[in-house]
Amino acid sequence: ECIAVNINRIVVPALVELGTESVILDCDYNTGETPGPGLVIKWFFNGSTGLVYQWIPPLQPQVIGLLKGKVDMSFKISDKPLQAYRAIKIINPGTHLSGNYTCVVSTFIAEDSQTRSMLVYSPGKSFQFDQEKKYVFLVTLKCMAEYLYPRPVMTILSKGKPLERAITDMRMDSWGMYTVETTALVHDDDVTSPWEEFVCVLSLPLANYTSNRTTVYYPGLMPTHSASIEVKKPMEHQASNSSTLQLGCILLVTLLLSINFTS
Repeated sequence: ECIAVNINRIVVPALVELGTESVILDCDYNTGETPGPGLVIKWFFNGSTGLVYQWIPPLQPQVIGLLKGKVDMSFKISDKPLQAYRAIKIINPGTHLSGNYTCVVSTFIAEDSQTRSMLVYSPGKSFQFDQEKKYVFLVTLKCMAEYLYPRPVMTILSKGKPLERAITDMRMDSWGMYTVETTALVHDDDVTSPWEEFVCVLSLPLANYTSNRTTVYYPGLMPTHSASIEVKKPMEHQASNSSTLQLGCILLVTLLLSINFTS
């Protein structure tokens, strides 16, 4: 009597954040009480030519190609002799391991397979949103993040809408990691309130990941000599105090210059 091989379920995490210690890819199958001869469990990466793992009970499993050196060979998911090494425990998965994983369970008389995808994403480093003011009535908003994967999307919002004059520059390094920078020029005439809040939104659409940074701009402030400034949103009465302090500083400098000139 021929007993069919049947995969009950395949478990592959859809999303894995870069830096995760380990992930387990499991292939739960059923071969009946008397499985046919020649039982083999294979895992493939991105197609039938990408064999990365093979187990032929009762031998020890073999790791091949892309996963070599990345698998915990001592990991057993079951105490049953014909199920023990059906799963793969991948250590410190990197973004290069993103793709489709196929489990194939076969004997000499039957075969079954299932495929699932896994995305290892990187939310990035040094996500910053700054202001740079070199001119009295003009401010440059700069938003930057690096070490991102997969391809990111970055947008600067004003009152919930993207700034039309924003320019985005994106680069990819030799490891496939992205750096993205978005800049926008804002004129004081475009700010109709004492201050305006701008939001930089960073997203990885394929990873369903979103993060944001906020900065507040006060029109009319003098240019700054620092490379960039980032202002936290204050209470409204603090804005008037800041303007009063700035005016006092200007009067003090004028007075000192006048004294030096007369002396």
